[in-house]
Amino acid sequence: MNHPHTTRAPRRRMHGQALTEMAVVCAVLVPLFLLIPILGKYIHMRQMTQQAARNAAWNAIAFPEYGVNAQQAGVERAMLSRSFANADAPIRSNENPPARGRFDDPLLNTFSGQPLLERDGMRVRSLTDAKSPGFASSTVSSLLGALPGAFPPNKAGYVTAEVRVNVRDLKTRDGAAARYLAPFDRLGLTMSARQSLLADPWNAGGPTQGRRSVKSQVGTLVPVSKLAGTQKVLDVIGALPLPAVGLLDGLDIGTVEPDIVPYDRLQRYPVRE
Repeated sequence: MNHPHTTRAPRRRMHGQALTEMAVVCAVLVPLFLLIPILGKYIHMRQMTQQAARNAAWNAIAFPEYGVNAQQAGVERAMLSRSFANADAPIRSNENPPARGRFDDPLLNTFSGQPLLERDGMRVRSLTDAKSPGFASSTVSSLLGALPGAFPPNKAGYVTAEVRVNVRDLKTRDGAAARYLAPFDRLGLTMSARQSLLADPWNAGGPTQGRRSVKSQVGTLVPVSKLAGTQKVLDVIGALPLPAVGLLDGLDIGTVEPDIVPYDRLQRYPVRE
């Protein structure tokens, strides 16, 4: 009876096979493990860039007369210290962060301790104000332009902010290019975000004595407000008793005042240093 015979390879031919397989696996997995956190940091920077564009647009609509050109440097300083700062960093009105250097946020650094983004890599590329691009808004604005006063819509309330972020290429701890992560070591990645806001279109805005204040807006719709200059004459007539009416000394013709929020309706917020 014949028995099957199994031939085994010499043991010396199998030496180093496991080590070779491990080296091949590590050559694939180690760069992958290093790139997965970097991908998460890229997503984080993308979200922060969009947040910075929204912050810039919101700040621009608060400028007097939308003077965005004169405020671009201030918007950049605010974003350096707010949008790209740590989550627990305090917000201050008179911030003056450095224009160069790295950020304190650890998510803006690589696995080798090199920065992914530095302060001079973030810029407000454009900050503009213009009239609304809509056809209806342009038509209505032309029709209402014949009315006296400053009745809306605002002709220069379409504010657009664009933020551009230049991401640094991946480098090793000594500052050299991380060639073992090619081609991710020379992407030349740039992120940009744009935000547009149509500010103050059909409502009032600004201080009490401003051109677009509540008084100015309502006064345009109340023709009797043009009689506000005759109040002295009415004061003399109001002191005389009139038949079936009586005294009119408490009548203020043409007076327009906004409603005042009662004190008990205002919430007291804690003051934090």
